[in-house]
Amino acid sequence: MTRAFQDFMKYFNFLMELVKRDFKRKYYKSVLGILWTILNPLMMMVVITIVFSTLFKRNIPNFPVYYLTGYVIHNFIVTTTRLSIGSVLGNGGLIRKIYIPKYMFCLSNVLVQFITLLFSLIPLFLVMIVTKAPFTKYALLFPIPLLYALVFTLGLSLILSTYGVYFRDLNHLYGIITMMWMYATPLFYPISIIPERFRFLWDLNPNYIFITIARNLMVDGIMPSQKMLIVATCYSVITLIMGIVVFQEKENKFFLHI
Repeated sequence: MTRAFQDFMKYFNFLMELVKRDFKRKYYKSVLGILWTILNPLMMMVVITIVFSTLFKRNIPNFPVYYLTGYVIHNFIVTTTRLSIGSVLGNGGLIRKIYIPKYMFCLSNVLVQFITLLFSLIPLFLVMIVTKAPFTKYALLFPIPLLYALVFTLGLSLILSTYGVYFRDLNHLYGIITMMWMYATPLFYPISIIPERFRFLWDLNPNYIFITIARNLMVDGIMPSQKMLIVATCYSVITLIMGIVVFQEKENKFFLHI
């Protein structure tokens, strides 16, 4: 662990340069630039609210806040992991020229997307103000589900970036998986419409757990249950450990496939 930390600190400045490069590349030649980070969730909220709020208005008070709270977290996890598939492979030219800890490319992508997530919280708070949603003391704990999502996403991104080197079709397959993942996550519908006997399937969905904690804090104004927090911690930590183990086992063979 000491050696790994020393290695990380040695290349920390390089990581920061990667983050700057990837962040600039994300909005390269974009007219609105970072404003898209704010406009995108707002436009999605308007469309989804128009389509679904009428159907579920009796079940979901303040639907715009309910939807946005889930959307920003789910979108961060899905977008980041999808882009991570090619994070190592896409930097093959640089990896072949000089020695760089290969996980830096995956970590850079995760950090850039997390910064984007923080900007996307602006429309969430704006909508809460406009809709006069109550701000309780529990809203101050909102960084907790964001931290869970960050740790979980980093672990899953390490796994996907590893296998993205070996399986070039993974990106197409993952696109189908994320579509199924979206419908299996209660972004625009209440969990109450799912029969009790099938609820255990939703409990296996990490996104549902993270989003539920976030909605408890931001929408319901209550403290999440201890069980929910323990499950979220287990999902995040175990996924990160798995990601580190998988990446370390496979990275020495990357040169044969890049």
